[in-house]
Amino acid sequence: MTVTPQTAVFPSDVSAPWGLPAYLTRFIGRAGELREIARMLATTRLLTLTGAGGSGKSRLAREAAACLGAEFASVGWVDLAPITDPTLVAQQVITALRFPDRLSATVVESLVTCIGDGHVLIVLDNCEHLIDSCASLMERLLHECPRLCVLATSREALGISGETAWLVPELAGGDAVLLFVERAQAALPSFTATEGNIAALSEICRRLDGIPLAIELAAARIRVLSPEQIADRLGDAFKLLTTGSRTALPRHRTLRGTMDWSYGLLDDREQRLLRRLSVFAGTFGLAAAEAVCSGAPLDVEDILDGVAALVDKSLVVMESGDAEARYHLLETVRQYGVELLTESRELPEYRVRHAEYFLNFAERITPLLIGGEHEPGLVARVSPDFDNMRAASAWALNEPNRAAEALRFADGLFWYWYCMGFWLKSGQLREGRQYVTAALSRASEVQADQPLLVARALLASGLIAIAEGDNEHARDELTTSLSIAREHGDDVLRAYVLAKLGGTYLMLGNQAKAMELLGEGYELSQHFPPQMVSSFVGFWRGCAAMDSGDLELARAMIDHCVELGRTLQHRTIFAHASTQRGRLMLLEGKPEEAFGHLREAIRVHVDMGDVWGLAIDFDCMVFLIAARGRPFDAVRLMGAVDQLRRRAGMATPSIEHDKREQVIVASKQELGPEFDRAYDEGGALSMEDVVALAYDAGGTQTAEYRAPVFDSEPELVESSGPAMRVLALGALQVFVDNEPIDAAAWGSARSRELLVYLLLHPEGRSKEQVGLAFWPEASTAQVRNNVHVTLHRLRKALRNPDWIFAVNDRYRVDPSIVLEFDVTTFERDVVAARKALARNEDGAVAALERTLSLYRSDLLDGEPVCDWHIPFRDRLQRQFVDALMALGARHTSEGRHAKAADVYRRVLARDDLHEEAALALMRAHTRLGERAQALRYYRRFAERMQRELETEPGGELAHLYEELKERS
Repeated sequence: MTVTPQTAVFPSDVSAPWGLPAYLTRFIGRAGELREIARMLATTRLLTLTGAGGSGKSRLAREAAACLGAEFASVGWVDLAPITDPTLVAQQVITALRFPDRLSATVVESLVTCIGDGHVLIVLDNCEHLIDSCASLMERLLHECPRLCVLATSREALGISGETAWLVPELAGGDAVLLFVERAQAALPSFTATEGNIAALSEICRRLDGIPLAIELAAARIRVLSPEQIADRLGDAFKLLTTGSRTALPRHRTLRGTMDWSYGLLDDREQRLLRRLSVFAGTFGLAAAEAVCSGAPLDVEDILDGVAALVDKSLVVMESGDAEARYHLLETVRQYGVELLTESRELPEYRVRHAEYFLNFAERITPLLIGGEHEPGLVARVSPDFDNMRAASAWALNEPNRAAEALRFADGLFWYWYCMGFWLKSGQLREGRQYVTAALSRASEVQADQPLLVARALLASGLIAIAEGDNEHARDELTTSLSIAREHGDDVLRAYVLAKLGGTYLMLGNQAKAMELLGEGYELSQHFPPQMVSSFVGFWRGCAAMDSGDLELARAMIDHCVELGRTLQHRTIFAHASTQRGRLMLLEGKPEEAFGHLREAIRVHVDMGDVWGLAIDFDCMVFLIAARGRPFDAVRLMGAVDQLRRRAGMATPSIEHDKREQVIVASKQELGPEFDRAYDEGGALSMEDVVALAYDAGGTQTAEYRAPVFDSEPELVESSGPAMRVLALGALQVFVDNEPIDAAAWGSARSRELLVYLLLHPEGRSKEQVGLAFWPEASTAQVRNNVHVTLHRLRKALRNPDWIFAVNDRYRVDPSIVLEFDVTTFERDVVAARKALARNEDGAVAALERTLSLYRSDLLDGEPVCDWHIPFRDRLQRQFVDALMALGARHTSEGRHAKAADVYRRVLARDDLHEEAALALMRAHTRLGERAQALRYYRRFAERMQRELETEPGGELAHLYEELKERS
């Protein structure tokens, strides 16, 4: 094992490979320590960096992992600071390593299996408060995984046989002064080290024992104190320590003294705020700080100024985001604050306030997550508060007399666990099941007074069991929940449970019981105002109807859901309706129509991150692709969807088992040994590649058009008259008053094409210009007749002849009736989003991502159109690719390399010879520690260039390849 030679000052590394935390400040000194860590890791498999809080253990471990990560096949950074429950350590490790969480095994067993004999490095940061759990887990992993290495940071050793515990030394004199000067300049740019103050600087660093955090805290005071004054105050602080415990570690006493000194410089209001902020786990927003920390003598209006003051003093860290600034306390500062809060006897009060705030927060947001995001990007916006909700719910679970709150969390957090599974690329439902089970163990404490809390927690338990495929447990939990709801007259809860219990009986094979329960739920829901629970009833009743062969009832349920979706304007309802319509079309032997609906469902489910819906879409696509006689692609997609479910901790619904078995048996007979290769290939595909596979293998190859589909995301715009929406980026879709125009209404593909042609020429087009674009070889008489017929068909399809009118012999579309034309929207928004990105405006990244989602595919993709559209297609393609490159560059600059890699893959899907994107993708893989993947991609890219251009990559691309090859 080797370590890259280092200089005394390390540049800021915002690339954060392998999921390591990114720092915006330079890493100073420690070259000798990095070499020593590399030497020790070559001879020991567990190295624990010990030392007092603030001694630089985490930063040193991070830099060591960055230097050594290329030596390992996989690196996982596991931050345990936000975790308070010892049972979640293994889950945090498997999430950090991006390994799947298998349903059939415990998390630890999954870890053992996934690591195996792989050369893996786990960096376990902040172990001290979970020391026993960490020791137990690492002892088993090291015993069963022979090439695993662990680098841990803790205030004390783990105490495992074979462990090497290494006390992190103080920062050497020259480097300590350099650290002080650089951090002081961040607070006061004009500050410099001079002959006049160098003695005081050296004295400060000496008295602080070279502890980086202490030095940084002292440096932050340079705005109000001179180096000499700081040195004098440190002298006073250390005198106070002589009365402390003589058996305490000197460095611990020094750090405590430094913290006491820094705390003593705050005024009373700042001290109170710092103590109160220590109840937060992970990061927090200003609104949360105002709600939790206000109270005499701090008014709500004081919190912003107080937080800003603590940020200035380096006691609170601000994290700039696209939407809002968030804050966190360094772990050492947080623990110090908790100690003070305990000493002041305020801790119970602020634990309660913290829990109440995040319980209310969860209950306020959860209705917008039921079934999936009601608002695009909602999960991403609320996920930063998940650590706080986790900590608050754990407190309620373990606190006497808080059973009611624990059960409310069990109910309120289910949809977080469900939705977060996609964003974290690892299942959260296992954690949810553990929590709900523990909360229900306290049900007897509230059963008499608040039975409906128990019923809702039982519903959450049943929903998790359904997702995990434990249908018997789901039946039992939901049956009990239904009994309570019936007894206490909660009809909405009863309808909710009836829908899910009916679906459970359907998956258990009891079709009659399923129809009975779902029929009751449907009748009950007819008396409610429109709400999400009605769509659950309609979805499962439609499934049961299809299962029994009652296709008319299935169609009625789909129509019911479509109408409900229009009323509520909810993407989930529309997407699930598209899925159901696709399944129905398959049963009716209409593969083209089925493909259109399934494709639309996939598009929306990918955008929403709905794993459950997406997996069902892909299941249906498997059946469609198999029916098209493409067994290899069907098996590849089956492997992909199974891997998707494994990552999310979800099981395959049993209603699909018989169909899957039929596909498996037939495919094995046809493919033979190629079956396993196809299945494994599918499991290794990225989400983008899986979607492309479903579209390419499931789509028609011969039809003139793609089937029209539902309006999945209707605009929330009130219109006084008729309106038209045209989606031309991808398969053409035209809607009038939110209704898709029937395929037969167009008469020919040319009438649809003419609509887009006129929309792309809003100034109008003459009959001659239309003829030249559409029928360049036709005679004048033929052109005149063709234009007349095509215009007539277009006006008839739109059901309003006035929408296409002529001014000065130039035909135009009435702009007042065009509610949306996605080409115009995309071109306008992509320019605005890129300008915002260049100006570093808040929300610019999210705005650009939303705009790029409009680009479903190339202009009129799959349509039989004339060459007139090529200049428009190429222009839009360039705008799309250029915007992707800008987005990828921003992700790269901010250390989001996995996201950057996904973006560059999207570029290469459009232009597979884009050398700049290929180079950026290789760099992203390299920074993620996926050097082998980078090398493989280069070889494929080089083969493509040779095949299509008869040349080879050169410049930086070839140079990077040679560099990576030498390091392999």
